[in-house]
Amino acid sequence: MRSIVGRLDPAFDRCLKTSGFLLNWIAVGMFCVMLGANSYNIFLRTVFDLGTMWHQEVSIMAAFWIYFAAYALLSKEDGFIRVEFVVEKFAPSTQYWIFVAVRLVIVAFHVILFIFCVRTFKLISIYETPILQWPEYLYYIPLVVGTFDIIVTEIIHFLRTLAFPERAPVEAGPSRIAV
Repeated sequence: MRSIVGRLDPAFDRCLKTSGFLLNWIAVGMFCVMLGANSYNIFLRTVFDLGTMWHQEVSIMAAFWIYFAAYALLSKEDGFIRVEFVVEKFAPSTQYWIFVAVRLVIVAFHVILFIFCVRTFKLISIYETPILQWPEYLYYIPLVVGTFDIIVTEIIHFLRTLAFPERAPVEAGPSRIAV
């Protein structure tokens, strides 16, 4: 396993960097969309005493993209908040296997979330947003994209953890909570 993952490591790095780059620009782009829609509404209200209703729907959809892109970016940096005051009491080998089990739980959770989101598309596809009359499933696309990216990222981290136990971060980085 070590040699296979070692050979795939450059491809894993390219995958993480490319998807991180794309997610970063999606988040920045959606932030600009949200800022533009709200600024346009504020301008209309201030100058012409008019307002728009559609800016709220656009802002909510953009916020979904920002949130799930940011969450996926956090998983790339292994930046989840962890409380380790119990785990650090164990021997390093036990800590390692707890870390492996946590990775599996994270992957399983996101796989279940991904499946439910994709299945929800069928149900939600008959509904529309009230103002713009866009399909409601547009709210779920960022969740599906972010969840899929987290699954891929966590599988890469999981394989690296199994293949190279010496590189496994037994202690968390900057996100560690001291108790």
